[in-house]
Amino acid sequence: MPARSRVLTLLLLPSLLLLACGDDATDEASPTGSAVESGVTVSTDTSAAPEVEIPDGDPPAELVVEQVVAGDGEPVQAGDLLVADYTGLLWDNGEEFDSSWERGEPTAFGIGVGQVIAGWDQGLVGQDVGSRVLLVIPSDLAYGDDGSPGGIPGGATLVFAVDIRDTFGSRGDLSGTAVDDLPAGLPVVGGVVGTEPSVDVTDADEPAESTSVVVVEGAGDPLEGDTVVAHAVQVSFDTGEVTYTSWGQAPEQLPREALPGLSEALEGAAVGTRVVSLIAADDNSGEALVLVLDVLGAF
Repeated sequence: MPARSRVLTLLLLPSLLLLACGDDATDEASPTGSAVESGVTVSTDTSAAPEVEIPDGDPPAELVVEQVVAGDGEPVQAGDLLVADYTGLLWDNGEEFDSSWERGEPTAFGIGVGQVIAGWDQGLVGQDVGSRVLLVIPSDLAYGDDGSPGGIPGGATLVFAVDIRDTFGSRGDLSGTAVDDLPAGLPVVGGVVGTEPSVDVTDADEPAESTSVVVVEGAGDPLEGDTVVAHAVQVSFDTGEVTYTSWGQAPEQLPREALPGLSEALEGAAVGTRVVSLIAADDNSGEALVLVLDVLGAF
């Protein structure tokens, strides 16, 4: 389960755990799947919260990864932003300590790059979108002897049923058309959409008000969903230096409302859109910023 802390200076909210589109798969042949190594059983209807039964006895000493339902989507790759529903329980007493189903929405997180506990990174990379996966995670691949304030005691073995809904990679195949007649005074953004842009604020006007402007109109599928997945570069107006980039690691997720004017800018937009968000100093503790977002999708 994620333990994510990296954020853009003002907005990208840390994810607790793990969000809602993608390929669903349902095995109707039997009501439960069985993890041979652990004895845990998990229901197979991926349209509903999983029912998990944990056997009596000591937990496995090693990580157990069992595919309860096989998906038919693309395999998860390290560095992807993974969208998943999940339920987490304690092996010792079967108590549920966290569930995206209870919150009513899936969660997204970078996978295979240290943003989540090691048991997730090791167990979910390589699984196919649409799969339901059982993870039985010993404490040394979870929260260790210290446990977690979220109700996980020290030394606890954790049991997760994870439904892999979607995955977003770097998307080097993005394309779009540059917008003509842009407002004067914008930072100069170089590089084609789908590659890490250069950002020059030397001759740009520091924003008096925060806003977002589309500079490349995407040519991909229409964006559907309120959470945007994008690679982001953040630059300080004061120094002209890059203060954050997601390029080279998992892309970011942010609500459309996270940046001023972003929701309006993305109305009717498509995958491959590039947005320049200007953040006024008054809205960010005295430091003006520019963020360049290359939009990979939405959910």
